[in-house]
Amino acid sequence: MIVRRGQRKPEATDLLASIAREVRSGVQLISQLLGSTAEDRAALREQLLGFEGRAVDLHFNLMTHIRSVFVTPLPRQDIYALSQQLNRTMEHVVAAGDLILARPHLVLPTESADQLETLSRQLDLTVAAMSRLEDFDLLEDYWIQMQRLTKQANRTHRAWVTSTDNAFQPNIALQQAQIADALLAAVQDQRAVAVTAGSIIVRES
Repeated sequence: MIVRRGQRKPEATDLLASIAREVRSGVQLISQLLGSTAEDRAALREQLLGFEGRAVDLHFNLMTHIRSVFVTPLPRQDIYALSQQLNRTMEHVVAAGDLILARPHLVLPTESADQLETLSRQLDLTVAAMSRLEDFDLLEDYWIQMQRLTKQANRTHRAWVTSTDNAFQPNIALQQAQIADALLAAVQDQRAVAVTAGSIIVRES
């Protein structure tokens, strides 16, 4: 993020929300990828890598920011943990994208779209929470909703993996499981963000 002369320097919460937006954009692109043609997929991968690169740059900007200011909205270790967990989410989103791209003829079940919808919903909540980390009522509601969405994602993951037990050859079932696992890992990373937010509520209340 470039700050031009005369502009307000971004706060830590602004940078965290910006990272979450990049991750959300990555998830939305994966959804596009499921219905894309082979010709479109290379361009979509470049876009996905662009989201990942911007998320990393924002993380570095955030680290520079919290070292250069005297007062931060939260303890520095919490800001660092939130940023790391958001970037880990992006890593798993990119991994899922790469696995899908590597198997252009693999037909994914409806559970894949369900899982992406759940992950996208998580990230909508995360963007809002990162923008208002001082609002403990919002953070508590965020934590609760993220636990529910994670449980839903776990059920979807089990349905996805078990649906491939007898429907495919073993190597195809493995390919399905690898993609399912990458998306579930992203979901779990988002729950880790919410857990960190929950610990802030407990400690600071």
